[in-house]
Amino acid sequence: MSPLTAYSNAEEAAERVRKEFWGDAVPVDPAQVAEALGLQVLAAQLGPQLAGALVKEPGKDPQIFLNGADSSNRKRFTCAHEIGHFVKRADADSDYEYYDFRDSFSGTGVDPEERYANAFAAALLMPKERVKQMKKEGLKDIEMAARLGVSREAMIYRLKALNLF
Repeated sequence: MSPLTAYSNAEEAAERVRKEFWGDAVPVDPAQVAEALGLQVLAAQLGPQLAGALVKEPGKDPQIFLNGADSSNRKRFTCAHEIGHFVKRADADSDYEYYDFRDSFSGTGVDPEERYANAFAAALLMPKERVKQMKKEGLKDIEMAARLGVSREAMIYRLKALNLF
């Protein structure tokens, strides 16, 4: 099955995309994964309220816009998050836009599309088996975060999601 088929399970989708378009190396470079999927990744001045966006317009390659003022770890997660939106909509012929705002609603996990994109990003950047291996080796969360190129907060969230914290 092609990784460009929409999956309801974000973990499975991220694993398939990572294996086909990146491999097993860490840290994963989500910008290279996005480009391999046919998405253009651009840094932009988006203002403090916007983390990123995914835009698919008629006759154009889809584009991911990242807030150029964000840290590299934040941009990496946002890029992976936008890939999650793209993969979730892979079977959709329609054009669409996703804007990821930094507000109290976006972080609540209420919106199913946002939950999916966040779960996809976490699984892409912090592969389950690699995280389990590092935990077994006795690495601390901050060491895992450094190896995987994510924030400590994201690493702790992933460890909790995998029941490893």
